Amino acid sequence: MARFRSSIFPFYPVPKNKIPELPSVTSDPILFPQFLYELQYNRQTFVSKPVYTPTYMGSIKVPTDSESKPIPGFSPITIQIGGQRNTPSFLYRGKRDKFQSAKYLSLRDIINPELSEDLVREKIEALYFDIKSKTYLFRLVAILFSGTPKEEETIVSNLFRHEPEFAKFLNKQMFTVEMIPMIHGNFLQEILREHDERYIKYILPNLSKPVMEVVRSSISKNKMKQILDGPTKKPQEGEDLVSVIETELFKRFARNIYYEEGSIFTYRENGEVERKEEVPFADSKKFQFSTNGQVLQFYGRTVTKLFFKTNDWIDVLRFDFFLSRKEIETTEFHRLPPDLLIEIPYYATGIFLVGGGITKEKNPFEFSLLWFDY
Repeated sequence: MARFRSSIFPFYPVPKNKIPELPSVTSDPILFPQFLYELQYNRQTFVSKPVYTPTYMGSIKVPTDSESKPIPGFSPITIQIGGQRNTPSFLYRGKRDKFQSAKYLSLRDIINPELSEDLVREKIEALYFDIKSKTYLFRLVAILFSGTPKEEETIVSNLFRHEPEFAKFLNKQMFTVEMIPMIHGNFLQEILREHDERYIKYILPNLSKPVMEVVRSSISKNKMKQILDGPTKKPQEGEDLVSVIETELFKRFARNIYYEEGSIFTYRENGEVERKEEVPFADSKKFQFSTNGQVLQFYGRTVTKLFFKTNDWIDVLRFDFFLSRKEIETTEFHRLPPDLLIEIPYYATGIFLVGGGITKEKNPFEFSLLWFDY
């Protein structure tokens, strides 16, 4: 289980509202594009930085040290010129489950581990939720006390797949200020200590009774009196206490979960005759694919698609296609077997493609695809 904190901090002028928030807890492999986020992990800060692409073939630019010196933890860079297919070829089309990722709030991360199941249920009864939402919370309590963390992930994954209303509650409605009475530890105290007292006074009349009680118990009597006797001020949008609490709740406790939803078309080089079809591959001799090791290969391109071949089991694979410095098209795949051909959209007017992945053996790799000297 890994815990970290990330901030949306794009190096390029990509609109922040186009960049999703990332979870802060995960037991599955997860990729962080460092050109979009700043990351805090294990007492280290990894600042946002620009994309690195190797020198394009035939370029007069001087190669950088990064191209000749391997990155610690990564295999040496290999460079492939052109795809494996440059003319129309026959492949065998197939369909496989598509994995989606979502964020949810696990009771395991927030409640006092010393509480019994009955006491947790009593705390839920006092929350400011409707009956349907409390029913969902009671089911989560049963999940929490009946199995291991791994079993919980399996159950929650199935909930996202088969019960959309429950999934919506897990993904959207649990990250609310009304969950504050359930949170064990000094989470709220840290926020209140840094928050403008004028903003606290402004929001107090709008808090539900359970939340108000927790706020009062988290502030000393002298400070509360100082707040109530002091001035009030309406905060700017997004800076009020409720918004700050809900944002921090997501950042600190959101877990990542993968679940099956829908399907994607893939290809293989061998298969059943009825699945055989011709793919109109075009010349890709000007395409340069650079990657760590041999986990992924550039297979070829059509007018509208790029094809890649997996050579190993891959847990997570991400492509970021730079249409411009301000616009990025992202495609993700999860749990891919070896010898699989996958396709992503190709935009001839785009700038370049970069990406990364993590194999089943937890080995990371990065890659880039260039088709002109950027």
